Amino acid sequence: MIPALLRRIGDVVQGLLIVIDIAVCYIWLAPLYLVGLADRPTGRQMISSYVGRAALNGHRWARIAARVIDAVMGKSHCILMANRYAGFAD
Repeated sequence: MIPALLRRIGDVVQGLLIVIDIAVCYIWLAPLYLVGLADRPTGRQMISSYVGRAALNGHRWARIAARVIDAVMGKSHCILMANRYAGFAD
């Protein structure tokens, strides 16, 4: 019973982290969109995949941001998320 409960708690925490990731991306993109510096936020984009996609497209700011995120989340996290969720939030 305890292992099943711990697995379910892990599932809930993972979902919460995804929601937080999407909220951070929206909060970041919305003001930039208003002044014409970003694409329209969809409310489905994760900051990790957005930064990873921008890094793959050669944006310097994204390579720097990816290094910071990857230091926290693990090696190549942003690139992996960009590839995993390619086309999802577009």
